[in-house]
Amino acid sequence: MKLKIALDWTSNTLHAGILLAQAEGYFKGRNLEVTLISPAEDNYAVTPAKKLAQKEVHVAIGPAESVISYNTLGDQSVPLVAIAAMLQQDTSAIVTLAESGISRPARLNGKTIGSYGARFEDDIVRQLIIADGGKGDFAVKKPEKLHMWQDLMNRHIDAAWIFLPWEGVMTHEKNVYFNAFQLRDFGIPYGYSPLLISHQDFIRDENKALNAFLEAVEQGWRDVYASPDKAARRLQEHVKHPDFQKTAVVRASLEQIAPALFNQDNQWGMMEGYHWVDFLDWMIDCQIIKDAKGIPMNHGQVDSSMLYTNEFFK
Repeated sequence: MKLKIALDWTSNTLHAGILLAQAEGYFKGRNLEVTLISPAEDNYAVTPAKKLAQKEVHVAIGPAESVISYNTLGDQSVPLVAIAAMLQQDTSAIVTLAESGISRPARLNGKTIGSYGARFEDDIVRQLIIADGGKGDFAVKKPEKLHMWQDLMNRHIDAAWIFLPWEGVMTHEKNVYFNAFQLRDFGIPYGYSPLLISHQDFIRDENKALNAFLEAVEQGWRDVYASPDKAARRLQEHVKHPDFQKTAVVRASLEQIAPALFNQDNQWGMMEGYHWVDFLDWMIDCQIIKDAKGIPMNHGQVDSSMLYTNEFFK
């Protein structure tokens, strides 16, 4: 069975479960031939979710916003469905350089924020600023995908949205320090990120292959949890990207990720319905989700139960 997986970034520790499954032969052991598609192959021209929507891949990595976005396009909607939560809690943050003096979100008023241009991204950041007492007025700059941190360092932007266990660890290793604003600390019930996402048609037609894929990925993540040090060394052997050549950095990153891997019942991948409902309701209350005519959508127009499935973990 062949599966194509669209990564959201070049290989990093947030993909560790998948990379280890590949390195240790967990896919082959389940008769899977898995191809990982790096976004660098097309210079980030097409997002993983769009590749999935076009059925170029079977699984894409992305945040809850990608699933919500493709299911709220009116006549152009595509039934993308989250099939597993890579992590059980959000490890991302909007960050500013410690030396900038921007020590809280409200101080981002009038500043320039780096954006990847996702449909809901800027509105979520705006609500973060408002939640901290600011007006939510800021300029947006869209650096090249891999230049976000460089632009922050060079003061071309004042803030960026990063994953703390990856960019955060790498920058600390370089003695660069920052202020981190996590959405949950300001009352925002942010959704799952990153997720493994598939298409409703693939969930129906390729169910056995997807189930085997998730079993292998879970085994890879359990290897991370059991021994971040061993997993770091194995990843260094398997992944030739230069970012993986510093074993201590990779190990520190995996140690940060490990506590977020499983729920209270030691289950990987499972998603809580209330988590989807809370995030969706918050987006609707803040008028972030709009229809094709730009009119804010109302409660009841989006069924959260259609956005995710736990069927592979029953």
